[in-house]
Amino acid sequence: MPRNRKPFSALTFSERLYIVNNIYIVYPRCKEILTAIDDCHHLSNLKDEPDCLFLNGATGAGKTTLIKSYQQDYPRRETADGTIVPVLSVTIPTPATVKSVVTKLLWELGDPAYDKGSTSSQTIRLIGLMKDCSVELVFLDEFQHFIDRDSAKVLKTVSDWLKNLILDTKVPMILIGLPEAETVFQFNPQLSRRFATRYNLSPFSWSADGGMEFRTFLHAVETQLPLMEKSSLSSEEMALRFYYASDGIVAYVMKLIRYGSNLALKQGQEKLDLNILAYAFDKYVKADKPTKQNPFLTNDWEVSRAEASTSDGSVKVGVTNCRIKSKQKNRKASEILHQ
Repeated sequence: MPRNRKPFSALTFSERLYIVNNIYIVYPRCKEILTAIDDCHHLSNLKDEPDCLFLNGATGAGKTTLIKSYQQDYPRRETADGTIVPVLSVTIPTPATVKSVVTKLLWELGDPAYDKGSTSSQTIRLIGLMKDCSVELVFLDEFQHFIDRDSAKVLKTVSDWLKNLILDTKVPMILIGLPEAETVFQFNPQLSRRFATRYNLSPFSWSADGGMEFRTFLHAVETQLPLMEKSSLSSEEMALRFYYASDGIVAYVMKLIRYGSNLALKQGQEKLDLNILAYAFDKYVKADKPTKQNPFLTNDWEVSRAEASTSDGSVKVGVTNCRIKSKQKNRKASEILHQ
């Protein structure tokens, strides 16, 4: 929904919430990975073998969101000759086996008998369907599910199957998973060579650049918020609160912002203040981070550039050289929210 069609004051609650829930920021590291995927997609047909790529990263780093954003530019479409699927994307099911992956790929391509036949016969049908549907690129997400099987035989089988599928279809593949998914390449040097291009999408780091990349990300997010007042998310103080709350993981940052915006809009507020964010942290992040204090509970927090330490009771901020120390007794977010 283009933001310049209506002023925010003219948007309905649902329209504003739609904007909040569809914010997506392509920051420099994402842009580099998207460019590499695009190269695999569009340059592979100029080579004898397609270029493939392996993308790994921690849970919540934004891997799945990144591939969904790429796939949106290449939607499936119906033609007089049949269905065209330029980008085929599936999540590896559990338990992960070659047969379960082939079955899901066939289902995604619309094969009415997707679960019928042996793995070999299913693979032959898959190769034919990929050609008929003009598949140009394949995403296989959650690839670590194969590693979860903890079986050398399974890993050898899947690595051989992948290698042969790439050779038979000449279609580039993008594997996505947690860092441990890289183990599969140890079982097939030929497959490893085909996935020589590898990227890691790591959480933001404060210590590497003094938080500049993280603050730039927060600024970009705020420019897309359908709120009429500044929330100053990228100020150093507020950014430190977000960094401590999220450990630099995009998923937690966006949880705070999305649920905070939802609550603000319901209450008729036009910015994300500490009260709103404190409530959002307790309700939507705290359960995953039970040892953390709520960094949004009070506006009387010190931000120090001194070396992080816990000897004086201060709250250590991730692995950074910053710390946030409250000078007031912590209260529950709900107590502040309903003052």
